Amino acid sequence: MIPVIIPYYKNEDHLNKCISHLKKQTVQVEIYVRDNNKENIYFTAAVNEGIRNYLNYECDYIVILNQDMYLDTLALENMKEFMDSNPLCGISVPLQLDYTNPNNVIFAGGKEAFPSGKHQNGPLMEFKKNEMILWGNGACMMIRKEMIQEIGLFDKNYLFIGSDSDYCFTARSRGWQVWRIANAKGIHQCGASGESPDINIELIKIKDMIYFGNKWLTYELYKDLSYEGKNLDIENITSTMNELEQTAEELESIYSNMI
Repeated sequence: MIPVIIPYYKNEDHLNKCISHLKKQTVQVEIYVRDNNKENIYFTAAVNEGIRNYLNYECDYIVILNQDMYLDTLALENMKEFMDSNPLCGISVPLQLDYTNPNNVIFAGGKEAFPSGKHQNGPLMEFKKNEMILWGNGACMMIRKEMIQEIGLFDKNYLFIGSDSDYCFTARSRGWQVWRIANAKGIHQCGASGESPDINIELIKIKDMIYFGNKWLTYELYKDLSYEGKNLDIENITSTMNELEQTAEELESIYSNMI
């Protein structure tokens, strides 16, 4: 059994279509819909709620799925078979096909993650092989439960976007791999993760990216968290790193003369 977590928000047609495709999968699934209509906790918190619900279940994988992502019948089986055979694969994702032209891939792997996500894309015929990628899109991710138990939940500081690339970077920093599975496909109709007329949603996205930048692109987060943070600047960080590298070279030289 594979749990599938769907954060649901204000589009019943999308949700019903998504679920109908899930029910046709060739592997057994259990569907967990987090209804955000009354209490909107946004994407990341809804995902984490679902993950917590299944951490003690007998399952090897947990799937995160957008309500507007409609998986081919064999998609989850093909992702599972790949991950079964590749124990270092912590996250796998399918090809996302264009809703208006299924012969065109709109996501085949993450490229730039900041300040807005950019994706590998192009004609379907160009993506015939499985490929290790930098990060996967949160519209559909199969995640190894063993990895979740090791690295934890999605970073709750993201509300709406950024948590997928952040989670993939965190996983890769711990030795796990992220793969795109060529024979796993689904049509992505694309909803609110794109441009939205809702100013509040756009503001949330900007704040998510500010947090992403502070976490991954600067040392600001560490400055806030650490005792020595108030004294850190680029110059003393560079100086300290140079000293460490020099010491390492000296120790390597000493050690090589001892053996």
